[in-house]
Amino acid sequence: MKIGAIGTSFIMDTILENMAATEGIDCKAIFSRTYEKGKVLADKFNIGKIYTSLDDMLEDDDLDWIYVCSPNSIHYEQSKKALLAGKHVLCEKPFTTTSEELKELISIAKEKHLYLFEAILPMFHPNYKLIKENLPLIGNLKMASGTFCQYSSRYDALLAGNVPNVFNPEYSGGCLMDLNMYNVYFMVGLFGKPESVEYHASLFENGIDTNGILYMKYKDFMCQCMAAKDAFCENGVQILGDKGYIKVTPSPSTCQNVTIVRRKEEDIHFELPENPWSYEMIGLVELINNEDFDECYRRLDVALQVVEVLEEARKSGGLNF
Repeated sequence: MKIGAIGTSFIMDTILENMAATEGIDCKAIFSRTYEKGKVLADKFNIGKIYTSLDDMLEDDDLDWIYVCSPNSIHYEQSKKALLAGKHVLCEKPFTTTSEELKELISIAKEKHLYLFEAILPMFHPNYKLIKENLPLIGNLKMASGTFCQYSSRYDALLAGNVPNVFNPEYSGGCLMDLNMYNVYFMVGLFGKPESVEYHASLFENGIDTNGILYMKYKDFMCQCMAAKDAFCENGVQILGDKGYIKVTPSPSTCQNVTIVRRKEEDIHFELPENPWSYEMIGLVELINNEDFDECYRRLDVALQVVEVLEEARKSGGLNF
C-alpha cells in the first residue's frame, strides 16, 4: 500500500506512526494546504513528497492509496476525486455527511474495482470480533448502552467565541459526528440498522451539538448511545441479555477490555494492548493481501447503515447539516 495522506491534524501523528510500524504500508506523500505544515510531518516520518495541490498528488503514479483525514464536510469530495483518479481510499470517520454521498462513493468504487474503507478503530479489532461471536452466551438481548464522553480540548475556545472545525456545522462537526458515531458504529456493526432513531441533543448557540443521547429501537430491545464533548466520565459499553451481560472498557473505540458475566458461571475476560490503531493497519493489510473485495463491500454495507442512522439522528435532534 503506497499511500498519499491528506491532512495535518493532530491525529495524523498517531496514524503515520502506526503506518510506519506496519509491514506492507508505506506513506510516500502528504498533502497540506500549506507547505510548512506538510514539511513538519514529512520530516518527522521520513515522507518523501509534500503536495499543496491535491490534483497533483492524485496524478502521482507512485501512489495507489489515498488516506483522507480532512475536516468531515470534505471527506466526500476528496474521496470521490481519489476514486475517480483510480486510487483506493481509506477515509477517516465519519465517512460522509449524507447517505447519498456514500452511496455514490460505493458505486464508483465497485465500478472501478477499487477498495474503499472507513478508518474507524473497532473495524479490525480482535475484541470486537470476539464480542460478536460471544453474544449468544448472554441469551436474549434486552438492552445495550454505549458511553463516550470526552471533554474537548477545543471546547474552551468555543466558549471564548471562536469556532473550531470540530464545533462548526459548516464542517459537519459536533458531538454526534465525532464521538457518538463510535457508539453507533459499535451497535450497528453488531445488531444491524435499528427500526427507529431518536436523538436528544444539547445545542450550542451556533446550532452544533455539544452532547446528546441517541436512542435506537430494535425489534426486541433498545440501545442508548450517550456522548459529550463538554463533559467527561468513565466510558464503555454494556450489552444486557437475560442470561448475562458483556462489559467493554475503556471506550467503544478501543475495546481493550471485554468481560462476559453470567449467573453461576465463571467470568470470561479478553484483554489486548491499548493501541487500537495497530489492529486497524494490520487487518487492512491482511485483507488487501487476500484481495478480499467481498469483505470490503460487506463493511461498506455496515458503513452505509451507520451514515443513515447518523442522518436520521441529525434530523431528529434539530441539526441543520
